[in-house]
Amino acid sequence: MRKVLIIVCLFLFSCNAANDPKSMVSQDKMKVIVWQLMQADEYYTRNSVVDSTWRTSRKNVQFYQQIFDLNKVSREQFYATMSDLEKHPIEFKIFMDSVSAFSKREKTDTLVAQ
Repeated sequence: MRKVLIIVCLFLFSCNAANDPKSMVSQDKMKVIVWQLMQADEYYTRNSVVDSTWRTSRKNVQFYQQIFDLNKVSREQFYATMSDLEKHPIEFKIFMDSVSAFSKREKTDTLVAQ
């Protein structure tokens, strides 16, 4: 009985904290963050061609941190959630499809507003 209790305790303590639901970011929030990161990447890519100092000063990392701060998410939470999503290919595909749909909606809303 004592061995079983020790094994159960070891099993419970071996669970990774990154998979803790409290440390995971919600799907809706992740969708917005991924979309914002994609926009930041596009902006960085376009401007780093013109101004090569952006590459040496690593402006893209600064943009990422600003996005994480804006959404009140830590870098560790974001990457832990992405890692968990990537372990489940079907859910990851659905998630990326929702990001794509969100992007199209935002672009349409922007065009309509102009």
